[in-house]
Amino acid sequence: MTKTTTPVRLIRSWLNPVTDKTMVVIVVVSSVLACVGAFFLEAHLDFNLWDEGFLWYGVQHTLLGEIPIRDFMSYDPGRYYWAAGLMWLLQINGIVAVRATTAAFSMLGVITGTLLVLRGSSDGRTARIGLCAFATVMFLLWLVPRWKGYDAAISIILIASLTRLLTRPTVTLFFQHGVVVGVAAILGRNHGLYGIVACLLVIPILLFADPKPQWHRFIPAWIGGVTAGYSPMLIGFLMDHRFTAMFWDGIRFTLFEYKGTNLPLPVPWPWAIHSAGESVSMTAREWFIGSFFVALPALCIGGALFVFRQMRHERRIQNPAFVACVATAIPYLNVAFSRADVAHLAQAIFPCIIGLIICPIQGSTRTVHRRVVLPLLAIASLSVTLPLHSGFVVHTQNPDDWQAIDVRGDSLLVDRFTAAAIGNIKCLAKRYVPPGGSVFAAPVWPGVYTLLGTKSPVWEIYPLMPRNEAFQQQEINRLRRADPALLFIYDIAVDGRNELRYANTHPLVWQFVNTNYRMVPTSRDRTELLVYVPKTTPGQSATFGAGAVSECD
Repeated sequence: MTKTTTPVRLIRSWLNPVTDKTMVVIVVVSSVLACVGAFFLEAHLDFNLWDEGFLWYGVQHTLLGEIPIRDFMSYDPGRYYWAAGLMWLLQINGIVAVRATTAAFSMLGVITGTLLVLRGSSDGRTARIGLCAFATVMFLLWLVPRWKGYDAAISIILIASLTRLLTRPTVTLFFQHGVVVGVAAILGRNHGLYGIVACLLVIPILLFADPKPQWHRFIPAWIGGVTAGYSPMLIGFLMDHRFTAMFWDGIRFTLFEYKGTNLPLPVPWPWAIHSAGESVSMTAREWFIGSFFVALPALCIGGALFVFRQMRHERRIQNPAFVACVATAIPYLNVAFSRADVAHLAQAIFPCIIGLIICPIQGSTRTVHRRVVLPLLAIASLSVTLPLHSGFVVHTQNPDDWQAIDVRGDSLLVDRFTAAAIGNIKCLAKRYVPPGGSVFAAPVWPGVYTLLGTKSPVWEIYPLMPRNEAFQQQEINRLRRADPALLFIYDIAVDGRNELRYANTHPLVWQFVNTNYRMVPTSRDRTELLVYVPKTTPGQSATFGAGAVSECD
């Protein structure tokens, strides 16, 4: 092999399947087994009435023939049809089934990510398999919370598709990558946007490379691919005007009314930690969390400088996967910083993890990378993510603090606080809701609807953000028509912000509820939970002392 042909051979190694099929089989089978094992470890543990209930409601009602976005507040439709399709095909139902379908999609991301590491590393056989095993563990650690597995997997799939494109830019691959971006947008419009931004970011890279791209052919092919990938949504827009109206109204609300994509949280910078009275492990965890928020943009900047420096000297893309990781990581910073908590950090971190593992550095720096950087990544990841894995938590707490309950036919082991809440909800529903009756829950318990198997009387099943009077009046009209027999309002200051109490974000609905319904006693351990029934409902008076509790306490 001559010196001049070495770069060509390196590039070709990205074009063709890995020559050692045994390595591919080992990596894929190991990833599948790891994902299946991780799923069964936590499949019947814990339940989240908030975000997990939100996803479950969407899947549950998609199975019943309702349309996400049009008929109820939801993410983009892709994940619901994925879950509902698998559940219909396998004739399974319930929260464990929803978790299984999410885990199946997450597994696609894990397999794709480990294959990227296999192809992206230039080590020997044993070292490459070791790096793949390390990557699998990192992926499974950061797949938190479990209901966000779709978002993590999409980011990895976007990297893989962009890697193929950068390896050999052709009309076919531009079209195929466009399809992937379009499909990603069906699962989450933000992911489609991030995929588009990543494509724009690699344009300067392609301009440096030889031979020069045939833009007059590539751009139409890519646009055609995006259109083809997004075509189910486009067809939906043409065939269902209500769906179209609700979709664009959601974009209008995000961009022009609320002017944000999330409820923001301050960035937990490591130098702003207040550790007084906290344990060493808790302080270390907070410091690691803050350090990740520093590391993400730093890795993006450092990676971009490395790529441009390499391109200036080599005039060819020698490490397509690393370039794709850097280009994808940059737009995904928006996820991490739009709401700076661990859950959103986890959704944004996968491009950086893959890029860090396959970082194409050489010499003594490579030794430091393998012996210091990757072990430090593992330690920090364990510290940050393990407390979010119910399988870890249940084995580190007192067994008496966990209780087995039935959730729509699935046996779950949950903490006593959650068990009490679910028991309270079921008891109150049994007491006040007649067969076929309706229930209303706001703002943070969409899981109430799934627990009771009822349809939400309103469109906004997770009402966290402030709404205008016109929207609130529409919801009031829906409440009037549904005439719910039982209402749960969790009167908390979301994120500690009083302006996000339901009474402040939806004052007209709050006034309607208090005018037409009366409060009944509930658990003394959950004073922030306000339970209402119609004033015409016979039973205990609305006036009750501070110590009064219901039979469902």
